[in-house]
Amino acid sequence: MLEILKDRIEQGIYPVESRLPSERKLAVEYGVPQSRIHKTLQELTARGYLECRRGSGYFVRPGRPGGDARRYRVAFCCNNAKIVSTVEDFYTELFFALSSSYSIDLSFFTMPHTREEQNRLIMRLINDRFEGVFAFPHYVTELSQGFLELKRQGIPLIFWDFSPLPGVFPAVGVDHFATCFRAAEILAGQSEPVTYIGFREQPQNHLKLSGFQAGARAFGTEIEDCVLLSYDDCPKIHTAWPERILRPGRLYFTSTRILSYQLIGRLLDLGRRPGRDYRILTTDWLQFMEGSGQQLDCMLRDSARVIRKLLFEMRRAVRREQLLCNDYRIPMNYISGMSLRHR
Repeated sequence: MLEILKDRIEQGIYPVESRLPSERKLAVEYGVPQSRIHKTLQELTARGYLECRRGSGYFVRPGRPGGDARRYRVAFCCNNAKIVSTVEDFYTELFFALSSSYSIDLSFFTMPHTREEQNRLIMRLINDRFEGVFAFPHYVTELSQGFLELKRQGIPLIFWDFSPLPGVFPAVGVDHFATCFRAAEILAGQSEPVTYIGFREQPQNHLKLSGFQAGARAFGTEIEDCVLLSYDDCPKIHTAWPERILRPGRLYFTSTRILSYQLIGRLLDLGRRPGRDYRILTTDWLQFMEGSGQQLDCMLRDSARVIRKLLFEMRRAVRREQLLCNDYRIPMNYISGMSLRHR
C-alpha cells in the first residue's frame, strides 16, 4: 500500500498541493482496511511526501524527497545550449526544478547534429559513468555505436516527446493524434472553416495532421487551408508568413507552440488582435496570452505531470526496475479557455 500511494504521488496522479481522498474513500478504492490506510498515510507524512493539516486531511507536499540517500547521475541532452543558460524554455525549466524531488542529479549537454558527434557524446557519457540519459529526439535518426553501447550496458535512454528509434529505446511523450483529433471536435462547434498550421517534418507532426484530419471527418469540421511549413523556415517565418494565411476574420488551429508564437506575433505586428480580428486554437501554452480571454481557447499540457512521469520512469530505469513508458501513451490534459466555454 505504501509503494502504491508513493508511486501515485510521484507520477502526479495526486498533484502537489492537492488533497488526498479521505481514509475511508481510499480504503474502499484499494479494498484494504481503513487502519492500514491510516498507517500508510502517517508513514508517507513521516517521509515528507504528505502534510497532515488538522481538520482538512492529507495534502501532497511540494519538493518531495526522492526517498533515497544517493542521487543518480543523469545526462539531459538538449539541442540548444541557450535553453538552460537563459531559462527560455518553460518545459526545460520545470524539468530541472522537479528533478531534485526524484533523487536525480541532472547535467546538461548539447546534443550535436551529426551522427559522429552524437556518438562521441554518448561514449563520453558512458565513460563518465552516467547512469541514465534523457534526449530530445529531433536530431537522432540512426542507431549509432554509442546508442548500441548504452543498450548493451543497460544504461537507459529515454527520448523526450517521441522515440526516433522505436522498439529500441522508449519515449515519454503526448498522444499527438488524440490531441489534434480533439481540437477538430472543439472547432466543429464554431460552424466555420479553419486553417490548419503545422510542420511537415518528423513523425509527431504527421500524427498531428492525420489526427486533425480524422477529427474533421468525424465531426464535420471544414478545413479551409492546410499550411505545412519546414523547420528550416523557422528563422524567417515571423517576417515571411504566406500572405494567403494572414487574412483577417480567420479561424486558426496551430499544432505546434513555436508556430503559435510566431503567427500571433506576426498578426500583432500587422495590427490584428486575437479575439477581435481573428480567433486561434492552440495545443500548447502561450505565456503572453494566458488569462487574456481573447483567444478562442488554449489547451494546456499538464507539463508538471508529464515531467514527473518522465523523471519517475528514469529513476525506475536507473535502479534497473521495469521501464513502463512507451511512445504516444501519455495523454494531454485540457483546460478550456473562458472565451470558448462561455460563448
